[in-house]
Amino acid sequence: MCDPHIVALGSLADALDHEGIDWAVAGAVAANVHREAIRTTNDLDVMVALAGKGLSVVQDALHQRGWTTLAVAEDFLLRLGHPEGGRLDVMVSGTDYETGAIARADRIDHDERLSFKTLAVEDVVILKLIADRSQDAADVESILATKPDFDREYMTRWFEVFNHLDLGGRYERCLANVEDRGLLKPPRPRKTDLPDH
Repeated sequence: MCDPHIVALGSLADALDHEGIDWAVAGAVAANVHREAIRTTNDLDVMVALAGKGLSVVQDALHQRGWTTLAVAEDFLLRLGHPEGGRLDVMVSGTDYETGAIARADRIDHDERLSFKTLAVEDVVILKLIADRSQDAADVESILATKPDFDREYMTRWFEVFNHLDLGGRYERCLANVEDRGLLKPPRPRKTDLPDH
């Protein structure tokens, strides 16, 4: 993992854990935990479950740790910058699904001082399929290429809930792309550590 991400994760762990806010790494960094082909990214995305607290609690806690607010989108997105930590996007869970995804996230012990949660592989894939951008499809394909040990029942349940978005169809198209290009690798179990950059 790039040093700016470690700085950001250290700030988050210190600030959010102190405030009692449940959170998990999302986006490209979470996808990197679940794939072999690492994608470089300049920012870190995290999801937070505020449980009745305001986004200002997160903002104030991070300001105290040297972060500067770059943008706020109502009560669901906070973008911050830090000279050593880079850019950080804090997204507030707005649905029961997102709050549950944070709760079931995998614990990563980076070293004896830094521990944090990253979204489980199923939730990284589901959220990437919901976002449905070309880079998200490429991220899903790179995860599928590793033949992850999915909780199929969990994924099927959420595909049905989000049936109006055709997540199952998007998933099948990504899988077909991986198979057509011969990218499937031997199956691998869940990761419990971070890939190196």
